Amino acid sequence: MIMEHRESQPRFIPHHRATLGEGPIWAADEQALYWIDIHQDRLIRYAPTPDRSEVRALPHRPTSLALLGNGRLLVSYKTGAGIVDFASGQHCDVEIHGVDFTREAFNDSACDSLGRLWIGTRDPAAAAAAAVGRLYRVDADLQATCVDDGFVISNGRAWSPDGCTLYHTDSVPGRIDAYDFDVVSGSLSQRRVFLDYRDSGCRPDGCTVDAEGGLWVAEVEGWRVARYLPTGELDRRIALPFRKPSSVAFGGPDLRTLFVTSVTAGLTDQERQDQAHAGMLTAIDVDTPGLAEHRFALNTD
Repeated sequence: MIMEHRESQPRFIPHHRATLGEGPIWAADEQALYWIDIHQDRLIRYAPTPDRSEVRALPHRPTSLALLGNGRLLVSYKTGAGIVDFASGQHCDVEIHGVDFTREAFNDSACDSLGRLWIGTRDPAAAAAAAVGRLYRVDADLQATCVDDGFVISNGRAWSPDGCTLYHTDSVPGRIDAYDFDVVSGSLSQRRVFLDYRDSGCRPDGCTVDAEGGLWVAEVEGWRVARYLPTGELDRRIALPFRKPSSVAFGGPDLRTLFVTSVTAGLTDQERQDQAHAGMLTAIDVDTPGLAEHRFALNTD
């Protein structure tokens, strides 16, 4: 039986209202959540205690984040990457080798249990729907290896608790694939459709997995986040007061807070008024804890 879970009351953090909120990632050592506002070139750090947000301007348009530790993050940009020290605001560009930015642009990313960065691409023209997107594995030396292609918008990705299944989102036309994942080699096999969103009225964006293997998905245009069992069965929905949730991440001291980012871009003035919490960071208490985020194992030698 599908549970709507409308009794789960979202909390809204009003410190920053994003145009295109994305990339939430919980830094357990800091007890803080980092996220980005893509269209405003901003990096935001939210600490639930003492309920404070800080903002840093970024030199380029960001697309995703990876933890490095000690308040340092790898930020992917449309056509490159950089390392940011949040406390000082210092930034330095780094080069990821093996990606042709004349034909594709970075999008979302996540790290596996061995600290490799998995990052997707899309057509550099935001309105384009060409299937030129690729999925890359970036190793500690910043060398990128293409592991699959043929995507329109390579988006959210997450691993099962045992690390043996990788879920990957292609937001257009709307599909989540599952792969068998070899943890040691970082190779993929047995690609199959896990969820097909065609004719559903919404599209999958960012996703994350909880400790029981439930896949949580931000469903753009759906006014909700949803949890799916490893079988693909819809387990529950949590309704939201805005139309475009964009990504999800677990955080909090026990990883039982689901943080949700969202979008105001594309809304009319009236819709922005009606959806007053769109663009704000949203927090929802859930029963099942999430999994800790892995850091990118950058080779600093």
